[in-house]
Amino acid sequence: MRLLFFVVIGFFWSPLFCQEFQFTKKETSFKNGNITLYADVYTPNNPKEEKIGIALILGSGNASRSNVWSFLFAEFLSENGYYVLIPDKRGSGKSEGDWRESSFFELADDAAISAEHLKELMGLEKIGIMGLSQGGKIAPIVATKSDIDFVINIVGSARPVTEGIIHEVTNTAKEKGLKPDEIKEMLELHVLLEEYIFSEERNWAPLAEKFKETKNTTWSKFAATFPNTPDSWVWDFVKTNAVIDAMDYWTILKQDVFFAFGANDANVSTYENVYSLQKNLHKSNKTNYEIHVYPTGHSLFQNGTTFHVDFRKDLLNWLEKR
Repeated sequence: MRLLFFVVIGFFWSPLFCQEFQFTKKETSFKNGNITLYADVYTPNNPKEEKIGIALILGSGNASRSNVWSFLFAEFLSENGYYVLIPDKRGSGKSEGDWRESSFFELADDAAISAEHLKELMGLEKIGIMGLSQGGKIAPIVATKSDIDFVINIVGSARPVTEGIIHEVTNTAKEKGLKPDEIKEMLELHVLLEEYIFSEERNWAPLAEKFKETKNTTWSKFAATFPNTPDSWVWDFVKTNAVIDAMDYWTILKQDVFFAFGANDANVSTYENVYSLQKNLHKSNKTNYEIHVYPTGHSLFQNGTTFHVDFRKDLLNWLEKR
């Protein structure tokens, strides 16, 4: 369904030329309801014959167009002939609103409007979206509610939010040097955290006692990194978005989809995600997708800040067919 409720409130021309002058970057802004959102538009110096654009959907937390990982995707795509929009996520950078108080549906609305804005602003023939990390979980929601031509999911989990949290926190614990028994104790704390999040009465007493106990453990410093007050914004954010299952949207998409995962990803359970996608997309008779797994971590970097050569080749080949 075409989104018509956005209002363009500015397109400011102050060209910033990249190294080797392969694109120009200009700030733009648009509205979702009463929230003004800001973004950069990358215009390729050598665009494809068919004008194609890609709107990026950024990851979790504060995420702005100054994020290095995010703008490296924008640069890579524009250097290869694609128009790109990279936003300041609501509540980040110059954008208004607060992502902490927003559902994935609201963030999906922002992304859908950004894609429509880019398409109309630059007079594009086709427009796609690229979801980065948590943005990949939001991408299929966007595609079901807007005139998107294709979807790219970069290391975005298709598994439930709570599963992703446990996978990520467990790997972080390992990286911090926690021993097996300490990780087991940490997971016991997460059981109580999850009970608190989803209970109606929200009784903090058991957690208060548990946090008190962790101060006398060998992993107390790690425990101190968790939200530990009854009024933290985290509880409502998780409760609101944990019920949103990305797989419900992946299985009904009509658009072509490109999935990219890193085999050594500490944030996403790669092969559980791959299997889940294979299983559910097969059940829904969806065939117009590709799943790729690269020998990288979450960033898909091969070395330094260079995307893996196979990822670059596969994505560009796939885009050429759109």
